Amino acid sequence: MLFFRRWQPVKAVSFDLDDTLYDNGPHIARADAWMLARLRSDYLAGAMMDADRWQACKRQVLQDDPGLQHDVSLTRKRSLQLALRQGGMDAGSAEGVATELFQGFLAERSAITVPAASHDLLAALARRYPLVAITNGNLDLVQAGLDGYFQGVYKAGEGQRMKPAPDMFVQAATELGLAPAEILHVGDHERSDVLGARLHSYRVAWLNQGQGDWRRLSQLPDLMLSHLDELGPLLLGHD
Repeated sequence: MLFFRRWQPVKAVSFDLDDTLYDNGPHIARADAWMLARLRSDYLAGAMMDADRWQACKRQVLQDDPGLQHDVSLTRKRSLQLALRQGGMDAGSAEGVATELFQGFLAERSAITVPAASHDLLAALARRYPLVAITNGNLDLVQAGLDGYFQGVYKAGEGQRMKPAPDMFVQAATELGLAPAEILHVGDHERSDVLGARLHSYRVAWLNQGQGDWRRLSQLPDLMLSHLDELGPLLLGHD
């Protein structure tokens, strides 16, 4: 643990989810593979749908509607619709199939294994602090077994812009009834989490598990963690 500012107690803690409480990459990769396999086997057998073509669909959708960059779920649904229409499916059928495939993808990406250490930390912190989740992703917290720890869950999309935009940080502080400086935000991403939270006056704990040297950050966190379990002694003392 490395401190960049003098530590002062906080009254609440906000957590990023993906790659902070669990390793998200393998789960997204598995879910993407499942989705592409379903597209090829059930709907686009002759369309040569592969990862490159899928990325091209996503790029086209975002080019057509740049506002979708703040909503990963709607971007995926629209991309699925485009892929299906390009494969010859009519628009009405494509919308229904895209919804079905998206729900399957969401179930696959939410079938995660959260480390016991993350569960233990959240359970202990929740006994002392209000906890909230602030995420750019679309994890189903109920399926992932994380829903019981948080008083509020803030997800980008449906009018809420992604971190580092202020939307979710402002809403969380308002609903907690606290000043941003009374909240510690914990996350792994140097832009979404560190920059975003600092710009909106949150305290910040950066979980740096090999992302890089702190000297290249545009905004310094209050502290840097090598492991999530370092939070326990800091926030709980000798509990």
